[in-house]
Parts: sequence; C-alpha cells; structure tokens
Amino acid sequence: MTFMKNNPRLVGLTFDYPPMRGGVARYLSDLVDASDGNIEVKVPFEHPSYELRATSYDVQRVNFWWIVWPKWLPLIKRCLEIPKDKVILVSHVFPIGTAAWLSKFFGGPEFVVLFHGTDLKRVNSRWKKFLLNRICKNAKVLIANSQATAQALKRLCATAEPLILTPGLKPFAIRYSLFAIRQEFGINENAKVILSVARLVERKGIDTLIAAAPGILEKHPNTVFVVIGNGPYAQVLESLAEVNDVQIKWIKDANDEDVRKWYAAADVFCLPAREQTDDVEGFGIVFLEAAYAGLPVIAGKGWGTSEAVVDGETGYLIAPTADQVANKIIKLLDDPELAQRMGQVGRERVEREFKWEDRWSALANKLNSTNCHPERSHTELKDLGRSALQSKPDLSTSFVELTPLKMTKGDDIAVVIPCWNHAKELDETLSALEHQTLQPKEVVVVDDGSTEDDPKSIVDEHAKKLNLRFFRFDVNKGAPVARNKGADMTSAPYIIFLDADATLVPEALAKMCNALEQHPEIGFVYSNFKWGGKLMKSKEFSLAALRKMNYIHTTSLIHRAVLQPFDESLIKFQDWDLWLTLGEKGVKGKWLNETLFSITERKSGMSHWLPAFVHKLQWPILGWTPKEIKRYRGAETIIRKKHNI
Repeated sequence: MTFMKNNPRLVGLTFDYPPMRGGVARYLSDLVDASDGNIEVKVPFEHPSYELRATSYDVQRVNFWWIVWPKWLPLIKRCLEIPKDKVILVSHVFPIGTAAWLSKFFGGPEFVVLFHGTDLKRVNSRWKKFLLNRICKNAKVLIANSQATAQALKRLCATAEPLILTPGLKPFAIRYSLFAIRQEFGINENAKVILSVARLVERKGIDTLIAAAPGILEKHPNTVFVVIGNGPYAQVLESLAEVNDVQIKWIKDANDEDVRKWYAAADVFCLPAREQTDDVEGFGIVFLEAAYAGLPVIAGKGWGTSEAVVDGETGYLIAPTADQVANKIIKLLDDPELAQRMGQVGRERVEREFKWEDRWSALANKLNSTNCHPERSHTELKDLGRSALQSKPDLSTSFVELTPLKMTKGDDIAVVIPCWNHAKELDETLSALEHQTLQPKEVVVVDDGSTEDDPKSIVDEHAKKLNLRFFRFDVNKGAPVARNKGADMTSAPYIIFLDADATLVPEALAKMCNALEQHPEIGFVYSNFKWGGKLMKSKEFSLAALRKMNYIHTTSLIHRAVLQPFDESLIKFQDWDLWLTLGEKGVKGKWLNETLFSITERKSGMSHWLPAFVHKLQWPILGWTPKEIKRYRGAETIIRKKHNI
C-alpha cells in the first residue's frame, strides 16, 4: 500500500469531528490534516455543519442509523460500500468497530481501531469484552493514544499489540504581547491568571480548582481564574463558585484564536482531572497546547496525563485534591522564574516530540508493513503454539497421568490434512503432531491447489519426525475432495481429519484412541475445542439434537469401517452431513468432555466464524443480504433437504 498526496487510502467513520469540540474530534482532525489528503472522513447525517477547510479533501455525511434495533446496522452497509483497497479508520470501537468487524467477514475492507481511553473504561460486561476481543483480533492495526490506554487494552485483550500514537500538536503563533492581550480582556497587567480549558464535565476537576481558590486568593489576592469551555456540568460549577464566593471568568463559546489569546494572557494552566468509573483523561491535548504556549502545567495524576506532563520538569502531576492544587499554584506564583523555566522546557519538549507529521508517518509505515497483519511468522506461530501446549494444565496431561489409559499401537491411526493457502498454520499443526504421546502411523497432507504459499516446504521440514506423504491438486477442488483423496491414500484402522489450522494437545490422539477401544459400540470420538479464545463446548451424541444443529467438529477420530466419503458437492457443512449420514446408519459417537485441540482464528476458510446473532438478523429489511449469509443459508437448505430435516 502506497500513500500518495490527494489519493485517500483511509476512510474515517466517526461521530466526533469539528466543529464539534473535544479531544477525539481534535485528534482525528489533526491526523487527517497531517495525512495530506490520505484520509477521507464520513460522519452521520445529524453531524453539525463543518467549517470550510483549506485542504483538498472533504467530509461526507452518510446514514449511520435506522429506527429499529440494532440502530447501527446501516453502518455495516457503509463499511461494505468502501472499496477494498482502502482501510477503515474506526474512531469508536462500539458500535463502529463492531460494524467494521462484521463487514470484513462479508468481504469488506480491512480496518484499524483508534482507542482513546474512555472507550475502554466502558467495556463493562462480558458481551462487550467478547466483542472487543473479536474486533481487535481481526483489525489490521490497533492504535492507542497513550501508554496507559495501551496497557488498559492489553488487560482486556491479551493478544493486542497496539501502535501508540499520542496526540501531536499543530504549531500555532502567539501573536500578542501579555500587556496587549490583557488590555483587550480588561485584566490588570499585574494580575495572576490561572487558566483552565475543558469540556465542563465532572471528571475535569474544575470543582477541585474552585475549592482550592480561596486558599490561593488568600496568598495572591490579585489572582484571576478563567475557565474556557461548556458542558453538562456548567451550571453546577457556576453555583459552586457562587457558594464559595469565588469570581471566575466563564467563557463558553471561544474559538481557537480566542483560546490562544488566553494562553498568551495566562501565568499557569491548571486542570486537575480525575479518573472516574467510566471516564478518564486518555491523554489531554490541552496540556500540550498550554506547554507550547510556554505555560507551566498542573494536571491531575492518572491515566495518560503522566505522558503529557513531565512531573517536576514541565509542571506538576498531583493528586486531584484542593490542597494539592492550591499548594502547587501558590508555589509557581511565588517563584516566577520556576514557572517560566517549566514553561520553556514544556515548549521545547512539544516542539521536539509531538509532531503530527511523525504520527502520520508511523501509522503509514505500520499499514505498509507486512508485520501489521494479524498472521504471525512461522517462527512466532511455532513458539506460541509450543508454549501454549506446554503451559495450559487444563488442556494437557503429563505422560505419567496418561499411563492408566489403554495405550494403542502407533500404527492404528492415520491423519489426513487438507491445506489450501495456509502453510503457516500447517507448520504448527504438524509440530503438534510431533508432540503427540501416541504417534500416528501415517500423515497425509493434501495441497488443494495452493497459490499463495507452499505447503510442500512445510511438509519437508517435518518429514524427519513424522511419516509424512504429500499430494497436490493442480487446482482448488474443495475440502471434501481433498479429505477423500487423503483417506484413499491411508490404511490405518482409525482416521482423523485435521484442518490445516487445528492444533492437538499432546495426549489428544491417545485419549481418543483409548475411548474407541474401550467403547466398541461407538464409531467415532469427538471433543470440545477452542476457536481463538472462545471455548466451543460440545455435548452427548444424539441424532435428534444433531438434526437441529451441528455440534461436532471434523477433527474427530473415526473407525475406518464406518467412514463414509465426504459429499464433494457441498461447499459448507460437510462435517454436519457426515455425522447425520453416520447417525442415520445407526453409528453413534462418543463425546469426551475435554478440550483436546484448538483452531487458529483467521480471516477466511475453514475457520471462518460468525456469532449466532448475525445469522438471526433480519437482513432482508435492509434490502440486501451479505454473500456470506446467503451462502450459509443456501448450504443449510441443501443439508436439511438431503436429510429430510
């Protein structure tokens, strides 16, 4: 992917964008400007009129919502309308990230997700955590606006490796002298001005500043407090100031130029923000603006503020209490040289470390890098897989613990693995076979016409440890054909079909084989498994239950004597068809209530999965149905007709 001027490659979907004010809107707007035309923006129809911008790109209003649940469903269509050579920039993980994730399953474009902090604080249910993990694992790139936000994301999604892009700052000129600007605002040139710029919500800590004001005024009676901003907490704050007899200059509708004038007029910037259950200061662009204007900054310690303010150097990070606020403001007002020195250090730091151009370059490089894809390298997969096999006591048992089982001969089992363009996953599948406590007699890998990689090279790497054979179709013929070909090439009395991304725990074959030998009345053995981070639990065999839905994975050990060929006309549900066919012939299965293998989560192919609620949505109401859903329902109809369900 090459990023070129005036050739957009990212499409931002967002609720927050100028003229709306706030950190998210400012962050996105400045990133768009830094991209020099490589990001276009789409906002909902109800978004306020945006200002004309002296750039070559535009902002489009599109339909984000409709009146029935889920209201955000049209967002999926908006995502699918974006060309696949572009990448969606998601500014709100819920619900825009959900829509981008679902659209990707239906053939939509790649997406990146930007996290700000507060969005993660609101992941407060198992369902939201589940969705967050699914979205993150399918995203091309994850972006965090601070180290603190990145750590919070990792606590919720252990596999997340976000790119940290703290806000930058667009340079602005301070064109006014202190005397001139104070004269314009009617403020005595000898006054001490304490400035706060914030949306007036409870967590910003303006109430703490008001509580600290009497102590500050006692020491410096010529202090003037200026608060720029508006919000739902404004009336409460005004009443609080009145009760405490504190005079505050409230400015609720300042534009950018007005704010910069007040930066020029101020002596100290103070925003003692505090963390709340569902709201945090993800970083705080205003801290950078104040520092760039040469002001010492006092900030409430917590979340991302420690990355915006260097304690003791560019200002102070404090516990957001009235005493702490008063002490630090008085200290700076008592020592103008200290305040000036901190302001100078802060400005130099912003000029050096917070350039938006650097942020855009980092993102562009990440998107261009092959390392940004969810797939890992062969070596990483091998190391991660072996580590997982060795470090999950709930999924594995030592050889000593296996000794009570009836151990069978190694020449009892054949393994058949169809593979199509998934050589990376095949490497880990074969590594897991090498670590089986019961080694198979024969392993056949059938390359189903791969065009993007070379499964043969992976097979050759493992040929010394496994009795491996390889067969290749010149063109892709489908998994049922590949499985049947592999079965014809083997002779062992028991056979198991592994997908190219199925990783067995070390004792899986031994436990399955032992169950078959202990229960001669059964024809096959199946177990629970993990798909990505999700446990897929099965249940006891019942033909009646199986006729309602499939709950048995293809990775099951089968008596060759009962095996039926896979129906090569089916593009989906070949395993469901097999189990129904066997059940209708009187063959029963045995459920081992253990997790004996895992499936690597990936974008498409055999491991392609959609949550149940997606299939239940009334897609025709939208006037269209995604291809994946059409294929699913079409294949389901074939199975039900074939088996008279």
